[in-house]
Amino acid sequence: MNDTVWLFDLDNTLHNADAGIFRLINRCMTTQMAEQLNLSAEEASHLRQDYWHRYGATIAGLQMHHPEIDIPEFLHLSHPLDEILAVLTPIAGTHAALGRLKGRKCVFSNGPSFYVQALITALGLQDVFERLAGTDDFGLLYKPNPQAYLTVCQLLDTPPENCIMVDDSADNLHAAKALGMRTVWFGAHAHPLPFVDCAATDMATLAAWGEQQPQHLITT
Repeated sequence: MNDTVWLFDLDNTLHNADAGIFRLINRCMTTQMAEQLNLSAEEASHLRQDYWHRYGATIAGLQMHHPEIDIPEFLHLSHPLDEILAVLTPIAGTHAALGRLKGRKCVFSNGPSFYVQALITALGLQDVFERLAGTDDFGLLYKPNPQAYLTVCQLLDTPPENCIMVDDSADNLHAAKALGMRTVWFGAHAHPLPFVDCAATDMATLAAWGEQQPQHLITT
């Protein structure tokens, strides 16, 4: 397929995770790590943050250093959907902006698939995306691991150079650009960088940039 494929991150890209969801997940992860690794709350919190900074995802560190942890169970226990959905905060203009972007669209998230599906449905965006990919859909890998991107491209039957990655993480975009993707850094903190094709501080800016892309790169 030659269509452009928009790969959207989920947290802090399609909803404002900093409004409460990240705090909730972090608290649950810390509790689970303390219980399962026999750590104090302070030790567990430090380790959670260390793994996140080192590997791009806390779960990646747990996989690498703690094979005794049941990762699918840990993901469910650390993503309590009832509490998460209660604090879900949409980003203004998302639905309208997505409707203006030509090409196929996929969610590509480091979160587990059940979490991705629940949030996208609650946001009313389930009809916008042809695929919702969480970490368990691409081998429990995580951005910015290059193989995570390549596996998602295989799932979508598209080469990386046909993709535009929209993410709030500069590290994730750096990896995407190295694979030949075009990149959009999304969020209030976004600014021009050598590996960023568009710095979009809001959805309207993203949509305007998408509409200006050469038509031979974006087909329907």
